[in-house]
Amino acid sequence: MVAHMKKTTLNLDEATMARLKEEAIRRKTTMGALVEAGIRRILAEGEAPARAAETLPPLPLYDMGEPLVDVADREALYEVLDRERDERLYGARPASTADSAAGTLEPGQLVAAEDVAPYDPEAHDATDEA
Repeated sequence: MVAHMKKTTLNLDEATMARLKEEAIRRKTTMGALVEAGIRRILAEGEAPARAAETLPPLPLYDMGEPLVDVADREALYEVLDRERDERLYGARPASTADSAAGTLEPGQLVAAEDVAPYDPEAHDATDEA
């Protein structure tokens, strides 16, 4: 009985091709024989064995505290995100409902952070003209 062999093309990166060539020379065989042996080995293994759950390390647990906002409440979520963005970018935050209830600020008005000087447009224009 004569076994018929099929030809195929493999796309290998240069480094892998060079290692395959060196290994074929070292073993005094052909590159095709090495590739076929590798494929046969993989096929003989069958399906990859499933990793046992006990070999995985446990996931870390963090106490993040209470949530800042109910993420189901889109408006409240956007308010928190906008406030954090404003604090990060401008050192200020928009007035909250509590500030408005105290009667000190209008809703949406920026509240300067303690360590940041309030923005002065006249001082900014003077530096641009100089």
